[in-house]
Amino acid sequence: MRYLIRSLKTFLYFLAIFIIIVAVVVLSGMEEFDIDSLFRDGYKSLVQIFIVLALIAAVYPKVSYAKLFPRINGNLSGNRIQITGLMEEFGYVVENDSLGKMTFRLKSKSARFSRKYEDRVTIEQTENGVSVEGLRKDIVRIVSRMEYRMGE
Repeated sequence: MRYLIRSLKTFLYFLAIFIIIVAVVVLSGMEEFDIDSLFRDGYKSLVQIFIVLALIAAVYPKVSYAKLFPRINGNLSGNRIQITGLMEEFGYVVENDSLGKMTFRLKSKSARFSRKYEDRVTIEQTENGVSVEGLRKDIVRIVSRMEYRMGE
């Protein structure tokens, strides 16, 4: 279900960017607001653009969200203070802190908006250590720093 929601948010995000670009072209006077003159095949091109955006949005969550397993000394309980400090350096605040699981959200409203409010990072105790789940570009940096500071 979360995958479907992320795909839908991504599609709407891309659609909004597309509409903004078309609006800028029309409002700047470079082109008049007529679908047939804006696009080579008119409405047929518009449908093709929406299909391409939908395909990209369908694949995007699989590529951009990940779960990584940092190699660190100790477990989540033993590193809780260090992990919280590290996450604060990246602009995250604790959302939920329970036994064996911590979740963080970005502090900045604009950063949260730019990530479509899919900014949650979950750090969880597993059988083999700790797992970090979230937006790939963020957790790669977080895991790298965790391994540098708390690594084996």
